[in-house]
Amino acid sequence: MNNRSNRNEDAFEGQFLNWLLSKPNASDSSREEENLNPLTDLEDISRVEYLEWDEPDPLDDEDIDFQYSESQSLRLGEIPTVQDRFQTLLKERLKPEILCNPPLFPWETQVEDYAYDYPDVAADELVPSLDLWTAHLPNIRWGRLPIPLTEKVFAQLLESCQDIAQSGLREGAKMVQAVENALFPQQNKTLNDLTLLIFLGELRGTDVAEISRYEEATLEQQMVLSLLAAREIMGSLTLNCPLNQQPIERQWLTAAGLLNLKAAYESVERNRSAIRVECELPTAGSIELRAGEATAITQRSNSGYLSVKLFEVQVNNSYPLTVRFQNQEHKPMKFAVYPTLEVNN
Repeated sequence: MNNRSNRNEDAFEGQFLNWLLSKPNASDSSREEENLNPLTDLEDISRVEYLEWDEPDPLDDEDIDFQYSESQSLRLGEIPTVQDRFQTLLKERLKPEILCNPPLFPWETQVEDYAYDYPDVAADELVPSLDLWTAHLPNIRWGRLPIPLTEKVFAQLLESCQDIAQSGLREGAKMVQAVENALFPQQNKTLNDLTLLIFLGELRGTDVAEISRYEEATLEQQMVLSLLAAREIMGSLTLNCPLNQQPIERQWLTAAGLLNLKAAYESVERNRSAIRVECELPTAGSIELRAGEATAITQRSNSGYLSVKLFEVQVNNSYPLTVRFQNQEHKPMKFAVYPTLEVNN
């Protein structure tokens, strides 16, 4: 029984060493075709000079700090150099096996790719896109009272109001459409009724002056707050410029600093008219004024003043003014410039 057990152990050790000394195959099918021939005499591989490789051995360039005679048999496990060589061979042989069949976590059933928790290259610190223009929220007021909107609601309203402000609708219709598109779809009738109450100054029944948090308001109160905010937002985004009068000024607080705008509608030679816009940017950016296919654009690489001028504009038409900061991760802000013959009260 002991002789058979010893022969099995010898055969296993021979197969293992034969696998260790062999080159890894490219596919699983080639592995199955690999013949493992047991070595019958372990003493034949105990000498260092018997281990022949196609690739150079890193130990060949190292100095061995002990001497031995050529006739001395190097028994496996007794000499440190042989142990190091064995460990090196084992690592080199196991490495391609692990690469082909990487180990799994206990909760995995197959190999999966996981996203990095951090970028390989540190990127420049960016102002979050939601915070860039919504820093102006504390300045949105109903008379002397701040309108208690959340930042998310304000961001939704702001995006909707930028598009609606360019339209030729009346003020009340703009308010209703902006709020309906952004927050309360299919509530046109209710929003129209509440807008009428706002213009008539009959909001006592809604008690919006006592609301401190948007989330705690009733649905009707949220609609009223949103309509009031939309009215103030579009008022800030719209520059009604009477002919040959003092420039209309607007300020918008951003996360990068205060944005200052001035727009004027003025006569020029040969009975022509033009819109002139001056802008003070808090950081690097550009301004663009468009009229159909005509575009006036300018930019700068740091904070400071910019100016554009657009000729042959028509009275009571809307001309979009786009302000972009150099960080392209953010959406630009769009204002509406209206040249008019009427003097603002």
